[in-house]
Amino acid sequence: MFSTQSKELHSTKIQTDHATEIQTAQEKQTTGVVDTRYAHRSLTRQELDAAHNSVAGSKHTRITLMPNHSLNMEGELEGFVFECSGDDSASVLPLSKSTFSTIAIYECRQECGSVYQELTKDIVATKAKLNTIMHAIQSTQHKIDHLKMECMPDMELSNESPYFFKDQRSWCENTPCKIGIYHCFMRTTAQNTREHKIFIVVSGYCRHASEELYNMWLDTRHDITVRQFVNCAEIDWLRKATLRHHSRLAARVAQVLHLNVDFIEDVNSVDGANMLLPSTSCVTRDIMLTGGITGCNVVYTCSAAIMESCKSGITFDCYASEGFWIFMGPRDTGSYRLFGNEFRVTGKNLAFPTNAVRYNNFFPAREQTNTVTMHGRNKREVERETYSQNKEDSEDSEDQMQQVIQQFVKAIDENATNNVIYGHKVTDVTAFMFPHAGFVDVLCQLGFDRNDGIINLMPIVTYCTDE
Repeated sequence: MFSTQSKELHSTKIQTDHATEIQTAQEKQTTGVVDTRYAHRSLTRQELDAAHNSVAGSKHTRITLMPNHSLNMEGELEGFVFECSGDDSASVLPLSKSTFSTIAIYECRQECGSVYQELTKDIVATKAKLNTIMHAIQSTQHKIDHLKMECMPDMELSNESPYFFKDQRSWCENTPCKIGIYHCFMRTTAQNTREHKIFIVVSGYCRHASEELYNMWLDTRHDITVRQFVNCAEIDWLRKATLRHHSRLAARVAQVLHLNVDFIEDVNSVDGANMLLPSTSCVTRDIMLTGGITGCNVVYTCSAAIMESCKSGITFDCYASEGFWIFMGPRDTGSYRLFGNEFRVTGKNLAFPTNAVRYNNFFPAREQTNTVTMHGRNKREVERETYSQNKEDSEDSEDQMQQVIQQFVKAIDENATNNVIYGHKVTDVTAFMFPHAGFVDVLCQLGFDRNDGIINLMPIVTYCTDE
């Protein structure tokens, strides 16, 4: 009798274990893949949870962590490439409110070094001019509405209309993440001499239009496929409008600082605004169909550029005082591509990092090596200093305390780098990870060749709002 009961219990246990294995296998089949080959650093528990949540919606999804993976203050994962099937529901996309964030670079002609001398002989005046431009942009926003989806051309209008393929109304530019004048030394095409060059760099996204796209996705994500979302007219228009937005900002900087550039008319605008043509650009939050004519897969990137869309080098945003690094492509001898050709990519490496890791109080640096610390601008430092001043001067009046805080903020400004104008006095960023040799080793696995070189665009004057 006892032996029979034991057998029955043993049989029940085997069946339970088998059912558990089947359930586990089914769960694995309904979730995607997390690829950490290029992660460079071990993931935190929060990063790993965020990565698994990103691929939980479909078994056809895949997320590849880039070496610049991190978490922002909202707990959102950054530094990744997301892939899915075009037939998946649009709800599987990890879309953000800053889609089509772009870094655009515009070359300015040098006249025997006179442009650089004019900009640097009185750096305070140059900073004042750039600050004036930003104040003018911010004041214009109260008079003219921002770039929004309602500016899209109405494709149903007749060809005879003078506004065909033009914006529906005038719009003003919003404050970018970074905008400034940069310089570098780079070799000529013949590789026999070095030239000193001046550039205007603009980075950021069209805040209002990108948020509207995000809201549109929220409303329709469960009713359409990813392919339908990527093929919609709003996607293509916003990608092009973001570059036009940056080109118009660059033209405003060139006009005020009297830089030697070629202005062209923005033919899609209704007010004939001036703009510049970029030497190169990288979309750091991109989405596009891949897989040839069929477009069977969709790729979405965050803090990474899709290499297929980068035709001349890839731009990497280090931090405001360091500037931008440009990872050069193979030397171009057939056409005038300033930063080389496309990377010679073998295998299925779709994207390349475009931003340095930004540590914050929610995502602190686990070690101090290869980190650049933000002194005097972190919110917690300011709050601690203000609290200590309050404790020491508890008997002072409220007006005296305000003076103490103002003096502390003034000290921050005085200790800030001479060539960076920060749009915000304090920031959530505590430190940056410097792109050291180990980091670059991983980039070589993604398609970069050290022999092609790295160009460092050093800031002469820059205005920064994202640090």
